[in-house]
Amino acid sequence: MIFPVLINTSIFIFLSFLHVYWAMGGTRGTNAVIPVLEGDDKPFEPGPLMTLSVAAGLGIFAFIMIGNLDIFKAYVSLTFFKYATLVIGIIFTLRAIGDFKYIGFFKKTTGTLFAKNDTRYYSPLCLAIAFFCYLIFLIG
Repeated sequence: MIFPVLINTSIFIFLSFLHVYWAMGGTRGTNAVIPVLEGDDKPFEPGPLMTLSVAAGLGIFAFIMIGNLDIFKAYVSLTFFKYATLVIGIIFTLRAIGDFKYIGFFKKTTGTLFAKNDTRYYSPLCLAIAFFCYLIFLIG
């Protein structure tokens, strides 16, 4: 039980800090993490507030993962953490499937750097996160 919890928690903490770095003006890796159209046009450009919101959400996800170890039982029921973990698994399954345009395994845009990285790294990572969430839910 502790193994999948620690894997997901570590991933969420790392990704949260990475988004804080980007929100504070860091640029390393930003050219490959935002979906782009074939003509290098970005369908959206997240600002610092949106990026910090994502970082906060990922931090909350890390907290929920750790909660599955029942260390907060004096404050919050384990049932809450189990079902919140199930919801997180569904969110990341949907992210891996994608929007059928720019992100996920079933995207139509395939020739950009983001699309290649999404197929190689981001979508498989989302599936791994979802798998561990379902595992935590089932064995927890």
